Amino acid sequence: MQLRHLFAVFLFLHSVAGDNVLIWPAEGSHWINLKFIIEELIERGHNVTVAVHTAALYINYSEPSAIKFAVFEVPFKSETYEGFLKNILQFWIHEKHNLTYWGRYTALTAVLTNGTIMARQICDGIIKNQKLLQKLQESNFKVLLADPVHYCGDLLAIKLGIPFIFTLRFSPGFAVEMLCGQIPAPPSYVPVALSEFTDKMTFTERFQNVFYSFMYAWVCKQLWRKWDSYYSEALGLPVTMC
Repeated sequence: MQLRHLFAVFLFLHSVAGDNVLIWPAEGSHWINLKFIIEELIERGHNVTVAVHTAALYINYSEPSAIKFAVFEVPFKSETYEGFLKNILQFWIHEKHNLTYWGRYTALTAVLTNGTIMARQICDGIIKNQKLLQKLQESNFKVLLADPVHYCGDLLAIKLGIPFIFTLRFSPGFAVEMLCGQIPAPPSYVPVALSEFTDKMTFTERFQNVFYSFMYAWVCKQLWRKWDSYYSEALGLPVTMC
């Protein structure tokens, strides 16, 4: 959902005091940015619950807070999760610039594949936790605010039978948004996410941008294909993500 739609929903929530809002967050700077929205929701009288796993790094669910937390178990420690995040940063900040196009493709595929294993474990922790799902169902949430960087926010909302809002549009090369969301973004004019190009590109940069869009689209399509069976099993019907 685009930002203007998100803003419209917030205006609607402002007019109805005391609604219950469920948050599906991501880590690092994504959580820091999301906290501003959460604080505004609380200021306007809404009840905010954050679904958080036990290996979270930045989300401190043990300290007293106006935020409620729905904590669920995952089979790995915070150190493992931190190592995964460091590998991503190492790739994007230090390694990507020194690799060929094909090298970036293979390195990104390896990083995201490892992340997919951990992402499934996080999803399992809440999607397959019937006791927690029942508790969330009884909380009568009006909407779920999800960071799309973490999988299964949309799936959780569907399981609970409530609408969901994505906090941003973000995937390598806008691949998920273009393939799944059908957002028009011609790569010869629109710089793809993570390309580091601006809207003023040289001919060479435009060519690189087109290449990135196809490369990242292939990466995302392969990764999302692995989630088809997961979503299908969770919902009890055939699902094709892209």
